[in-house]
Parts: sequence; C-alpha cells; structure tokens
Amino acid sequence: TPGWAEGVAATGEEAMEAAEAAERQGDGEAAKRAFLAAAFWFFLARFPHILNPAGAAAHRRHNEAYARAAVHFDPPLEVVSVPLGDASFPAFLRLPRGRARPAPLALIWGGIDVWKSDLDIHYLSEALLARGMATLALDMPGTGASPIPVSPTAERTMRAALDLARGRPEIDGGRIGAYGLSFGGHFAVKLALVEPGLRGVVQVGGPIHHTFAPEHLGLLPFGAKAALARIAGLDPRDGPDRLIAALAPLSLTAQGLLPARAHAPLLSINGEDDTLVPIRDLHYLSEQGVAQDRLTFARDRHVASGNRDLHIAFAADWLARKLDA
Repeated sequence: TPGWAEGVAATGEEAMEAAEAAERQGDGEAAKRAFLAAAFWFFLARFPHILNPAGAAAHRRHNEAYARAAVHFDPPLEVVSVPLGDASFPAFLRLPRGRARPAPLALIWGGIDVWKSDLDIHYLSEALLARGMATLALDMPGTGASPIPVSPTAERTMRAALDLARGRPEIDGGRIGAYGLSFGGHFAVKLALVEPGLRGVVQVGGPIHHTFAPEHLGLLPFGAKAALARIAGLDPRDGPDRLIAALAPLSLTAQGLLPARAHAPLLSINGEDDTLVPIRDLHYLSEQGVAQDRLTFARDRHVASGNRDLHIAFAADWLARKLDA
C-alpha cells in the first residue's frame, strides 16, 4: 500500500524519541520498553519482507532500535559472527544468569517475515532464558542478515551456528536444541533429521511437503507469494512458474529425508485452520515415520497465533526438559 511503510515508521520515530528521553532521565527500563516498541513499529513498516526502499529504510531503523534496547538487556546480548564458507553472518547470543556449569543452548529463528530481532523471537528468547537455557538467535535463509537464499541446502546456516556454539566454553555441546517458527519450522524439522544428536527440536507451523505443491502455492495471498519470492532470491514480479520451480524442491520428501530414518526428539505445533501451511503437513510427519509430540489447536490459524502465549510456555518447558536445563 503506498505510504504504508512511511506512515507506520513515523510511529516508530515517536517511540524512539520517547526512548531517548527516558535514557536522558536515567530510566533504563523505560528506555528499553520504548526502544522495543520502536523496533516493533519499524518491523511492521517493512513487513512481510523488504519489498521497497521505504521498507529497507524502516528495517535499518528497526535494527538500530533493537540494538539500543539491547544495551539494557539482562542478561546481556552478545553479537557473534558465524562463519559460513567465505562469508559470515551475525547471530545474537544470550546466556542465562546464575549458571554454575556450561549452559544448554537453544538455536532459535523465525520465518519469512519474523527475523532474529523481531519481538516474537525476542520474547521467545526471554522465555527460554528464564528456564535456564542460553539462546542463539539467527535469521532464516533469505531473510535479515542471512547471506544465502532459501534452497534445499540452506540449512547449512543452522549447522554453521551449531559448529560455533559447540566451540564456545560457556555452552554444553551435548545439550543443544532448536526452535523454528513458521517457515523456520521447515528448517527445524530438517535439522532434526540431519542432526539426530540434538536433544530436542520445536517446530511451529513449518512447511514440510504439501505446502510446496503447485496447487497450494497458487492459493496463497499476494503478500505471502511476494515474501516467498524474496526468500528464494527471486523478483516478486516474476511469474508464478519460477516461484513454484524454486519451492518444489524444498519438500522434505523430494529431498529424500522422508520417510524418516533417525531424528532428534521433535515437538510440532500449529493451528488446525492454518491456510498458509496446511495442518496435514504436521500430520504428514507422523505418516512418514517421525515419532513427534504434537500440540494442535482447533479453530486457530497459522502458528496457532491465537494461543501463542500458551504454546510458547508449553514448548519452552518441553525443551527445558529435553535439554535438562
């Protein structure tokens, strides 16, 4: 919509002014809340992906607002650089307070529209930290600061983050799990299949197989198709055939990973009325030999957003048990 990004970003600027005023008054807690509010408004201005210059400008301001909020985080946030071939990408590491030994770790990431500094991921990190887990938040391929687009081999970003985490003395390399939200659930399930030694993996609304069928992709709204094109490195103005050709190989069956052989413990969550990622993808995992715990919500939509607080708490408790946090 013309003017959308600029109009919403203006609200973000108002929140930035309030945050800076709180900082001048020495009120760090109020400044943190206001910077997070600004980060939310700038996120909304570029949502669902960076599709125009105004959205790109809003995303830059979002990153600034979140970084300024992070100055006031307890426990603190460390920006780490994850090597990936000849490139690297940033991730956010937070360690729980009061640890007497190396901490268990949850890798966390969002989907096509929610990235590592967005509030859904921020508050997920807070929930996991409160249960004794460290968190390493990164951007899903094709989003944020990720250096590569979505592809059938793009889980190498998560595996690179795993390698980095296993080399950190503060992290117990034998107690690592993962949590992927929305399209990020696709990579969570794939990681569970290719890294069966992980202690526990949560996927919320992840596309597995049926989502990538041409007949389903054709039913998606324009905004979803545009964002999917962006994560695949395509121009949203390209025709549907290019998008279908790029996404069809992502089916975990097409990749030869299903039926499952071995996999990490898995918890799958979604709403039964999801129109973006049909609920049959969750059930398809069970049909393909994945012994998963399942939490589904009748009359709820994508990522069970109507029951978000409930299933975040449930998943955080589940992951804490699996990681012996």
